[in-house]
Amino acid sequence: MRKTTTRRTFMKGLAVVGLGAASAQLMAACAVPAAPGASAPSTTDSSSAPAATDVTLRVQAAPEAGQSVMPTKLAEKFTTDTGVQVVIEETIYGEIETKTQTGFISGTLHDLLYGHHRWLFINFLKGIYMPIDDAMAADPLPEYEDIYPSVMAGNSLDGVNFSVPGVVHPGGNIAVIYNKQILADKGLPEPQMGWTINDWGELAKAAADPDAGIFGLGFDSLNALHYYSNFSRSWGPVESTDCWLMNEDGTQLQYATPQHEEIANWVLDLLDTKVAARKPDYIDNSAYGIFINGLAATHASTVGNVTNALNVIGDKFEIDAVLLPVGSEGRQGTCYSGNMHMINTNTPHPEEAYELLKLYSSTEAGVSMVLDGKLQPNGHKSAWTNADVVAVNRMFGVTDSLLTAGIEKFPMPRNTRFTEANNIFLNEIDRIWEGEVSWAEHAPVLQEQVQAVLDLDRPE
Repeated sequence: MRKTTTRRTFMKGLAVVGLGAASAQLMAACAVPAAPGASAPSTTDSSSAPAATDVTLRVQAAPEAGQSVMPTKLAEKFTTDTGVQVVIEETIYGEIETKTQTGFISGTLHDLLYGHHRWLFINFLKGIYMPIDDAMAADPLPEYEDIYPSVMAGNSLDGVNFSVPGVVHPGGNIAVIYNKQILADKGLPEPQMGWTINDWGELAKAAADPDAGIFGLGFDSLNALHYYSNFSRSWGPVESTDCWLMNEDGTQLQYATPQHEEIANWVLDLLDTKVAARKPDYIDNSAYGIFINGLAATHASTVGNVTNALNVIGDKFEIDAVLLPVGSEGRQGTCYSGNMHMINTNTPHPEEAYELLKLYSSTEAGVSMVLDGKLQPNGHKSAWTNADVVAVNRMFGVTDSLLTAGIEKFPMPRNTRFTEANNIFLNEIDRIWEGEVSWAEHAPVLQEQVQAVLDLDRPE
């Protein structure tokens, strides 16, 4: 039977001192996670009709790319099971960061919120998101032990939990999709698991045909700080973090270094020889557009974008995918980024909001995100390995190995000013990628400008 959290038990949980996530894990240990491949159980099943209630929860959701599908579907289930009304209010994804902040100030913000690592931590420091460690200790998230530990850790700030994982990206460029026809026409072998960055570069050069408008290689957003980080972390020794764009505690940018010069030389060689495309050759403002139109041999993207490519391309040509290649010393770069759900600190209905948050954190939600929303799973292993999910995109099952081993954290500045740092990084590295300036002359400029942001105090 479903355990219902009353206002008294929820508020008692909020008052508990010193329990936190470790206690939540202990209390959740008696729950049995869904077996891989099994249908996810409902977390709101009840043997009796819900009591009448006049509570209404407003949920912030993004309409693009199926992001509002799961929240809407499970909101209907939640209302049926609890009697609590749920209103899904769509907010354009690119406007969520600022509208969350302005809505909090004006007192018009939703009860449940949606976010991304880019603005997650700075909004928490502004008091917008409710800490949930004590609530988790009193009433744990469903199947908590089934959530990948590195995902929960990557959503917390200074050990405090205030969100549950929604869309989980093990890396912005973690999956390399390839056009089987282009490779076959050139008599080239298909990429194999365990391949290296050098293998990728040589394959791309052999597959490219600039005169025919065929590129060998493309990246999603190699100008974004977290997407670049995913790729750069595949360089260097396995145990080293010298290849990280930002040091582990988020206080120092590490761009003007020999390691990143080597990376720049590798990328620029491909750009200069038209093996990789620059912006004037993009289709619909992206290198991904080149690939889905059959004009690129390989393209690095999120694992969820493999699903999109399969749907968009259809039977026009055959594709497959492998994990991002490792560096010359065997390092597999990862970089956690994604979306998550939070509770508004000022919600008038904290216990009902937490109940819905639990449902949005469940394996059931993770499976629905793929089968209904055509996205990718949340933080549950049982969602990533679910047979129906893997049937949609086999790379979900492949990527489970990285998530199980533990993925590397998002490159968040210690002062949480990611958006400021990323805007500068994006603009300045684009000048290098587009051939306006050399790496040697501009790397110190980029380094200095981004470091100036990292040196600022944390916002209050």
